[in-house]
Amino acid sequence: MKVLITGITGFLGTHLAQELLKANKYDLIGTYRNAEKAKIFEKQGIEMRSIDLLKPESIKGIAKDIDMVVHLAALMRFHDPWQKLYAHNVIATQMIAQDALQHNVQQFIYGSSTEAIGPVTSIPGNETSPYHPTYEYGKTKQLAEIWLREKQRTFGLPLAILRPTGVYGPGDTYVTLSTVRAVARRKLRVLPGRGDTYFHFTYVDDITQGFQKTIERPEQAIGETFILASDDYITYKEMFTIVANLLDVPPPIHSIPLSLAKAYLSFIQWNNKRRKIDDFVMHTSLIDTMKTNRAYSNTKAKKILDFTPQYLFRGGMEKTIAWYKENNLL
Repeated sequence: MKVLITGITGFLGTHLAQELLKANKYDLIGTYRNAEKAKIFEKQGIEMRSIDLLKPESIKGIAKDIDMVVHLAALMRFHDPWQKLYAHNVIATQMIAQDALQHNVQQFIYGSSTEAIGPVTSIPGNETSPYHPTYEYGKTKQLAEIWLREKQRTFGLPLAILRPTGVYGPGDTYVTLSTVRAVARRKLRVLPGRGDTYFHFTYVDDITQGFQKTIERPEQAIGETFILASDDYITYKEMFTIVANLLDVPPPIHSIPLSLAKAYLSFIQWNNKRRKIDDFVMHTSLIDTMKTNRAYSNTKAKKILDFTPQYLFRGGMEKTIAWYKENNLL
């Protein structure tokens, strides 16, 4: 079976490719923009096809001779302009799905995100929770989901939607690295607010397991949406404490009002923007996020896909921090 992974050179795509190679039953094809990165995958026997999400002519024919598409390619940034996010995450998704339809692929797996749901009022949220994305990134995932479902209804796109929670692990140099560095460098010596709302991150190996089981079970997966999540969601205070303990630094035990924390971060954010730095944690959006709950159920994926997450947050974060240290990122 020929499986095309768009975004194979990214964080999640790289991990998924390694797991599928171990299975030794798929012919893998990946997409790339960076020719140097592509060489690494070609040496592993993966066919690489050049693509630019902003150039329609490069997308045409991308699904030729492909049995299954796993669409992971996206702009995963939380503070980028709307038009940039929309072009990468909605328009490009539409073009890739159209090409998949034209070439009669057997399954189209869309890598969405629980950010399409956003914060939930009832804990834990599930696949039926209403859309309430707060980040522009999540809004693009919502729009792509809606458009893909319409293509499934009207043209028979063999669609399965997977919504991972926040994904962390070796190779993640965005959200998790920003968080760990903020704790390691004592940027967050006090806790914004009480830190008693929930957030949900899942170790990358568990997420790739969910994708692999979706690939293996097209009859059960097509037409469905699944949340891929760990078995534990924790409070922000618990998260910062776990990270601090693993780094052997004092955890933030005192708190300040959210309004003061936001004022402090607004200055840091202004300075970072001036220096063209996108530091996820040191941004006022963190304060708004910490007012809400992002906690989700994995019951459906367990029942239908036999999804069996192996990592709780502490165990996965211990491996992640070890990788950061090995690669001199801390």
